[in-house]
This record gives sequence, C-alpha cells and structure tokens, in this order.
Amino acid sequence: MTVNLINIFTFLMFLSRVKWPKVEILFGTATIILALPAVTIGALNLLRSANFLLWFPAILYGFWALLALVVDYLLKIEFRNPAKPSILVPFLILFYFSVGGMAAAFYRIDLYLWLISGVTSILNLYGAYYAGKQGKG
Repeated sequence: MTVNLINIFTFLMFLSRVKWPKVEILFGTATIILALPAVTIGALNLLRSANFLLWFPAILYGFWALLALVVDYLLKIEFRNPAKPSILVPFLILFYFSVGGMAAAFYRIDLYLWLISGVTSILNLYGAYYAGKQGKG
C-alpha cells in the first residue's frame, strides 16, 4: 500500500503546484516520510531473502528520499526549472525506477493490487505531465 500512497501524494503534490502552491510542501513532505515504511519493508524482505523486486525498489526509494530531503529542503536547490541535469536526472531515475519497481512487484503477489498500483502510477504520471504543461513540473 505504501507505493499507492506515494503515487497519490505525488499526484496531489503536482496538482497543488498548479492549484494550491501553499500546500505543495505538505504533499512533498509526505512522499519523503513514506520512505520510512518503504525502506523498512524493503529491509525486512531483504533479510528474508525475498525476490529482488520485493526489496530493491524500496531501498532505492530511500535513496531518492535522502536526495529529495537534501536538495529540496536542506539546501533548497532549484533544479527543476531551469533544469539542472546533474541533479534532475538522478532524482527522476531514483524516483520513477523505485516507484515503478514497487508497483511492478505486486504482479507476483496479487493481480488486483497490481492493477490498483498501475492506476495510481498512471495518476502520478498524469500529475507530472499536468504540472509540466503548466510550467510547474
């Protein structure tokens, strides 16, 4: 369920960049905080020698959250607009590979949960597209 919450909060973060800029920080912070349960679940799965997709994407998400915390909240570096590829590329790769991997892992667990994760992932991507079209990506 963590990956679905990440997708929903990310969608709301993108939407708020356009519609309610003052609350964007709440949704962005929520996506970072969700790294705690994601990494915990990933570490537990790693300890029990689970399939790669059940632990690696969650750990990767933890690295994304650390990067987001440093560049967005501690150093407050603007790297999205104008784009700074040296930060933006690793940021996007860590985020989308980790979230996509966590969502994909549900395929082997439960088809219904996998479909839900697919829908929330599409919502996440639509939010990114919408905010980007408004110059707020």
